[in-house]
Amino acid sequence: MKSRSLLPALAAGTIALSNHAYAHGFAGDHMFISTLLIDDPNVADEASLPTFQFLPSSTDNGTSFTNNLGFEFDKRITENFGFSINDGYTWLTQPGAKTANGWNNIVATLKYKPYVNAEHEFLFSVGVQRVFARTGANGTNGAVLDNDDSSSTIPTFYFGKGFGDIPVGWIRPFMLTGELGYQIADTKLKMDPVSYTPINNGISNAWTGGLSLQYSIRYLSAQVKDYGLPDFVNKLTPVVELSWSSPASKPTQDATQYLWGVGLNYTATTWATTLELLVPGNSATGSHLGVIAQFHLYFDDLFPRSLGAPIVNWF
Repeated sequence: MKSRSLLPALAAGTIALSNHAYAHGFAGDHMFISTLLIDDPNVADEASLPTFQFLPSSTDNGTSFTNNLGFEFDKRITENFGFSINDGYTWLTQPGAKTANGWNNIVATLKYKPYVNAEHEFLFSVGVQRVFARTGANGTNGAVLDNDDSSSTIPTFYFGKGFGDIPVGWIRPFMLTGELGYQIADTKLKMDPVSYTPINNGISNAWTGGLSLQYSIRYLSAQVKDYGLPDFVNKLTPVVELSWSSPASKPTQDATQYLWGVGLNYTATTWATTLELLVPGNSATGSHLGVIAQFHLYFDDLFPRSLGAPIVNWF
């Protein structure tokens, strides 16, 4: 799950899925990968340990460097309802200044997947994220690291759609996922009308969201045409992501930000890894290319009878 700012730290009835591991977020024959800049629409038992992000940015005194190690744990309570907790540790190096470092604010999420349509390879989920202020670095250091001083709640919608029902072979392996959320601050930002400086520790409301476009070579070989590719290649998924945030109330000190991620995912049975090049979409996001990488574990397949099972099945 992603907080309001992309910097510095930067996701009717149910039709049952047959013969697939729920960990990997299947809808029909399409498997939705775990994305890095936005959250995927699935509910599962999994963990990202860790997600590493590096993004330079120009300042008046030179180039600053943001490094972040993020961690996320997802757990199903029932088959289609679960929660996640994520946090991270950030190092910010600025020219002529001491390195700022500290924990990010904790974000907890509840998510429910009410609908999966296997025939049309579509699923959607609804959720609510809660950002807990002052659970990370605070004071001056927290401000530098962009930790909010106000907690907030983010109702969020997630979806995934495979293109397998389009009768054009080369198009069918494509998948699209996305999320859209609205962040509601506990304490709204107030500004001095003369100096236009903050007079409290509030934040503005904001829109957050993003999209990912994926091309499943696994699906191409299994459902379109078997080209005799090596097994390693069949487990690859090229992916392009876009993460976005924009202020939704006034006054505000925030700017609209866009961040692209272009890379490659490898998904095995019990784990996955992804590497993406980060491309700032505007000057408010950054001025240099960065990188993000993740190692992901699927507990559903690693420990299907214990940690990978819904909590209600433990009793």
